[in-house]
Amino acid sequence: MFKKSLRSFVILTSAFIFPAATWAAGVEVSGFGGALTMDGGVGTHPTYGGSAAVLLGDNVHVFGEFSMSNLLSEQVSSGSVTATGTAKLANYGGGVDYSFGSSSSRFRPYVLAGVGVGHFYATGSGDGASVSLGITNQFYEAVGGGVRMYLGKQWGLKPEVRYQHYNSSNSSLIGGAIAGSSAVQYTVGVFYQFGH
Repeated sequence: MFKKSLRSFVILTSAFIFPAATWAAGVEVSGFGGALTMDGGVGTHPTYGGSAAVLLGDNVHVFGEFSMSNLLSEQVSSGSVTATGTAKLANYGGGVDYSFGSSSSRFRPYVLAGVGVGHFYATGSGDGASVSLGITNQFYEAVGGGVRMYLGKQWGLKPEVRYQHYNSSNSSLIGGAIAGSSAVQYTVGVFYQFGH
């Protein structure tokens, strides 16, 4: 009875593991950090995030990504009361990149195009109270490029530069400074490709 149960367990487990391993063989994951320079008086600020891509053949990657940028941090004191406020940008997007050269090359330049939503929000606290305020959501388009530099068979570094344009006529709070703004994001990431 035990051998029969063990054999059934191995067969069922294999039925789940092998398709998952086959699917993962076409997946790239990466984490990145760098800076975002935004016009409209917002300036340059740190940015970080991550992405996942599905490889379609040797040259095309379809990706989804998330990034976070701290746009403002202020602290104000008056007497015994101290208030702190921050403004942040969370980008949720995706797109496609096209790599040039042979899949066996250690340096693979690529171009990308993407779309997404930038969520601008602020938080504040002071005198025992706190508040979080979603200011505006703005659609954006992105174009850019970079290079995958393989340091091993499945992993490497990925420096990238992109231009993003946020589309909105919203004029509320920090959204007014950002509405219709453009940004340049320059990052360096570490990537890993499953089954490459």
